[in-house]
Amino acid sequence: MILSLDLPKHSNKTENKQFTQYQKLTAVIFYFKSKQSLRDFCNDFNNESMWPRWLKLRYKITKSSVNRWIKEFRLNLIKDALNYTLKGDSPEILGIDGTGLSSKFKSSYYQKRLRDFGMNYKSPFHKLDIIADMQGKKKIYDFTFTMKQYNDKKQAKRLFNRFKFKNIKIIGDKGYYYFYLFSKMKEMNNIFIVPPINKGEKCLHNRTIRRQFQETFNKYSELYTVRNNVEGVFSSLKRTILTKIVSKNFMTKKREVAFKLVIYNMNKNISAKFSFWKYLMFFYQNYLILNGKYIDFFK
Repeated sequence: MILSLDLPKHSNKTENKQFTQYQKLTAVIFYFKSKQSLRDFCNDFNNESMWPRWLKLRYKITKSSVNRWIKEFRLNLIKDALNYTLKGDSPEILGIDGTGLSSKFKSSYYQKRLRDFGMNYKSPFHKLDIIADMQGKKKIYDFTFTMKQYNDKKQAKRLFNRFKFKNIKIIGDKGYYYFYLFSKMKEMNNIFIVPPINKGEKCLHNRTIRRQFQETFNKYSELYTVRNNVEGVFSSLKRTILTKIVSKNFMTKKREVAFKLVIYNMNKNISAKFSFWKYLMFFYQNYLILNGKYIDFFK
């Protein structure tokens, strides 16, 4: 995947060229995947793994170098890597939703002491909105990340303005009941399924789009239950790769979230391939049993 991004060998022309772009990007991905501190990661990577030999590193990586490499890669490059993890996919049903990510993680003892003193300190939350596949591998197709809790409609407008798929069904909750989103998807031959909101006689404009909203939801009401898979994607993210955000600067946080979404899609691709081969070997094992032979491939 990294070799297919067509990166230049080095990002600079004059200064030191100890590491190539591919080596830097691989080290950053491994760092976020490890969920370790920079000190522990560099120590394990340099002394207890075979990756320096496989990546043909001539020098050991350091904390300052990895931290500098994270800021070096632009967000557009990381999004290109995210798009490459979707190569060959042809989704039929996508879901859109948002969630909050805590920017500070305190120990349970610290929270207990706050309650003992009658304090209820609320940690600030960041906002992550995603478009994810509701069938198949449940991979993430696009995202927006903001420091504050913006409205779902505003974030969906940003996502839909750069949406490139056609003939897709997109499912959202009542927070995405917005005429602009429905019209935008209709122009691209997509179907936007959102439960209508009963505003009584207050919403007198755009009655045609309002009626189309209602008719579309009634027609595809059985598919609306699939929207719960978005919550499963968020749950999988927060339990595995996106357990916490360790960066402090906003742009660095945005790059960190983007890198972790790339890792999430990569894990989905790997698990799908592994399950396919395991499924194939299971049938081959049954074939051997029927022919009087037995080989345990899964011991």
